[in-house]
Amino acid sequence: MSAIHTLGWTLMHSLWQDTLAAAGLAALLTVVPARAARSRYALSVATLLVMLALPLGTGLRMGSEHAFTTRMRAAESALPWVVALWLGGVLVMSALAARSWLATQRLRTVGTHPVPEAWRQTLAALATRLGVSRPVRLLASALVRVPAVIGWWRPVILIPVSVLTGGGLTPLQLDALLAHELAHVRRHDYFVNLVQSVIEVLLFYHPAVWWVSARVRQEREHCCDDLAVAACGDARLYGTALLTMEQLRLAAPLAVAASGGSLVGRVRRLVLRPAGATFPRRLAGVVGVGLALTGLIGGAGSLHRLAPVSTDSLIALATGSHDPAVRHDAVKALSKTTDPRVRATLIAVARTDPDHDVRDEAVESLGEGFPGREAVRVLATIARRDPNKHVQKQAVETLAEMKHGAGLPVVIDIARTHPNPDVRREAVESIRDDAPRATAVPVLREIARRDPDPDVHRKAARALVKLGEL
Repeated sequence: MSAIHTLGWTLMHSLWQDTLAAAGLAALLTVVPARAARSRYALSVATLLVMLALPLGTGLRMGSEHAFTTRMRAAESALPWVVALWLGGVLVMSALAARSWLATQRLRTVGTHPVPEAWRQTLAALATRLGVSRPVRLLASALVRVPAVIGWWRPVILIPVSVLTGGGLTPLQLDALLAHELAHVRRHDYFVNLVQSVIEVLLFYHPAVWWVSARVRQEREHCCDDLAVAACGDARLYGTALLTMEQLRLAAPLAVAASGGSLVGRVRRLVLRPAGATFPRRLAGVVGVGLALTGLIGGAGSLHRLAPVSTDSLIALATGSHDPAVRHDAVKALSKTTDPRVRATLIAVARTDPDHDVRDEAVESLGEGFPGREAVRVLATIARRDPNKHVQKQAVETLAEMKHGAGLPVVIDIARTHPNPDVRREAVESIRDDAPRATAVPVLREIARRDPDPDVHRKAARALVKLGEL
């Protein structure tokens, strides 16, 4: 068999072989717990190596077995084209990978300068704590926005110049992220990443290879997250550091940085204790609740130290996350805090968030956490103008339940004048349930006589019956 035919059949057989390998990994990952990052990483790396070994083994066997030459004769005419396309793809992918590698190496020298001695001492202490024996250089870089490690034999950790001037990350957050980069050095992840990139180049045509490779990168970050948490001793602090990086993310493909993987997934994994090996999609939103616990759980000393960071993180989640579930639960957690900045955040979310469920939660949280004149004014506007009637009704209910009847005058006015009968019915129910009887009875009688919607005046009449007036 010619070399072209051997290579062509090898590529064809790799389609089903590597698909089966990826399916086997997917099955294994469903039973290995999410917190067992080292086991999941080992399985993913082993599968990626198997996906390279299977085609190589097939090619070697085909060179000595005649049976392959008698199968699928009709497809043999296409094999030269298959090989040509594969070679072309390998050349293109190799060029892209080489360009990326050169750009990454350029980060070592361009726009970098030494860091102060205090930072080097911090890195040395973290390296000792993590058991990293190789020398690691620490440089400030004007070209990166988050910490990143480059190189395997002589590793270099780059930190943004802005960090040295007090921007972006707090010192404690930076310590946690430096621990993450040192974890990559300890685990030789840069070298593994290079091998992984070679496999991606050779098997670029197979979607299953890219899926497995993504799993490798994800579990690699989880492994380093675990080591970083062990070094800094506080999963919640490390989680807030990852959240701060959300707006700073920039890492070259062949650099290994703490910004890799799914941010929400990584923080959720750190701050929550999973009930099983798999998680409902909605559970992503509980990240906000987990972070809220930084201000509600622990001793008085840790509460004083971590509460401001937790509030910052919750505000960032409530206003900046792309996941409505995360924003919803962050807003809910904010209602339990007393930070004066939270009121402005809740008002902004209640007015402008694109998801009506998030606005609904912000309306309720605003009334519960910050009752007062400003809240009444904002909720009154939302009750009349929000594009979603459910949010309008929630605003009415929240106004009615505010302390000392602060929102009742607005609710009564809405019951009389709001253009949407559904909202007027909600206002009628709120007056029945929350207004003093002496106030509720005359208002309900007026609505029962005058409201143009039959459902509304029936609702008012039933309310009067319940109050014993009819």
